[in-house]
Amino acid sequence: MIISAVIDRIIPYRTKNPAVKFLKFLFRKLGFRRYYVTWLTAFTGNIEPSISRLITHKQQSPLIIRVEYTYIGICCYFNCILGGLAYADRKNMLPVVDLMTYRNNYLYDDEVGRINSWEYYFTQPSGITLDEAVHDRTTMTIEMFFGHNPLPNQNAGLFADRFGELSYWRKIRRKYIRFSPEVMKRLELMKKEYSGRKILGVKIRGTDYVTTKPAGHPIQSTAEQAVAKAKEAMLSEGFDSVYLATEDKRILAKFRDAFGDRLILPDTQYIDYDYTDNRVWYNWLFQYHNDRPNDKYLSGLEYIVSVLFLSQCKGLIASVNNGSVSALILSDGFDYMYIFDLGVYK
Repeated sequence: MIISAVIDRIIPYRTKNPAVKFLKFLFRKLGFRRYYVTWLTAFTGNIEPSISRLITHKQQSPLIIRVEYTYIGICCYFNCILGGLAYADRKNMLPVVDLMTYRNNYLYDDEVGRINSWEYYFTQPSGITLDEAVHDRTTMTIEMFFGHNPLPNQNAGLFADRFGELSYWRKIRRKYIRFSPEVMKRLELMKKEYSGRKILGVKIRGTDYVTTKPAGHPIQSTAEQAVAKAKEAMLSEGFDSVYLATEDKRILAKFRDAFGDRLILPDTQYIDYDYTDNRVWYNWLFQYHNDRPNDKYLSGLEYIVSVLFLSQCKGLIASVNNGSVSALILSDGFDYMYIFDLGVYK
């Protein structure tokens, strides 16, 4: 300890001394890192990191997190990435998210390999860029797959925080998730517009989810069930507004009829889905596009802002799906919550 303290005082890390520069090079090649936790202030007022930190702390390796699925929504990516973040946290690694290498719903074909769509909506969780991670010789990569890595469970038990699972995922979210400036700008505009209201948030899926009925996935409530439960909650809990998060024009129309000017809607595009076409592989939501420039980016932006605002409502009524699971993890809790626990599709 005495020798280390003396070295700290007499050998600044930033030096032109060739011997010390060689030591710096050697330590980096051996996998050690500069560790900027403590600083020494020289009499000249210059602040320089301690050289002993270079010697005594091993480098945390970056972990690149990738999701190979192409046709999933932004909240499904979010929940998969949470699983990767949890793995990095357990292994004391520095997570870096890569939604650039593989095709995904938020990149056009000519953007794959050039643009990281994660950074459209979030910042990198450890402050390390993907380029830095790729060029670090200690970097590892993890591929997130359903069923092979721990992910937030899509069941009613998560909402009840059985076994502390919800608390765990919220801890991971608080540690690593930060939103992009554009997401936060849009969120703050919505919060300002609707400040002072006691808002009940409702999240239900329609379109391809209820048409294809994917086996093993939670059964979604009908619009009529959600409307009835929302009316009940407004009377019993004193909510003055209903915020609807859905992609489906038919669900939107039924909520407009039920709640009129008490209905709050996100700034988003709604899908006029063809319910007459129930072919499993030919009528997915990702096949629907809005006729506007940069639709892929905007679709993800609008959806994530919608779910983020949902997470800050006073109450929640929802079916279990990736959007409601994301809202639950992003929230710090709801004063009122009702979850449709209807089993799973066979």
